[in-house]
Amino acid sequence: MNNPVFLDTCIFFEIHENDSKRHSFIHLNNLGRSLATSLTVIGEFIQELTPLKEKDAYLNTFWDFIEDVDLLLLLPNSRVSYACYLICKYNEDDRMRAEYTDLVHLAYALAYDIPLFITTDRHLSHYRIPPSLLQRGYKQPTMMDISTLERQLLQKKG
Repeated sequence: MNNPVFLDTCIFFEIHENDSKRHSFIHLNNLGRSLATSLTVIGEFIQELTPLKEKDAYLNTFWDFIEDVDLLLLLPNSRVSYACYLICKYNEDDRMRAEYTDLVHLAYALAYDIPLFITTDRHLSHYRIPPSLLQRGYKQPTMMDISTLERQLLQKKG
């Protein structure tokens, strides 16, 4: 992975709803950044699509996007499992107590040493990993929304 960027579930909705956001990620990928997501993100995306009438359109956009950027799919391994255990055990942030899915997504980014996590989730974007994880060598990824990514990494005007 080259300068990897983790994409949260909400990003796949954003790229369907706003084509300029999709092009921003393609541009970022063309600049040499690897785009990655986890098996759990894909699962959550499909689960959230299930009740939607326009799910086929979302899925078509998703498949096209995967082809455009060669999206890396992160699979579970022992480091992911351990990060999930630690992040749930030592979580002290009340906003995230019942947000197991988000914590698991973050654990994937931690386990794969991905320094940049893109999300529109406000609670997750302000989350700081527990000190016990830092002491074990995990690094807090930079949490960023799409607009900030565009301004800082693509020099687009806000």
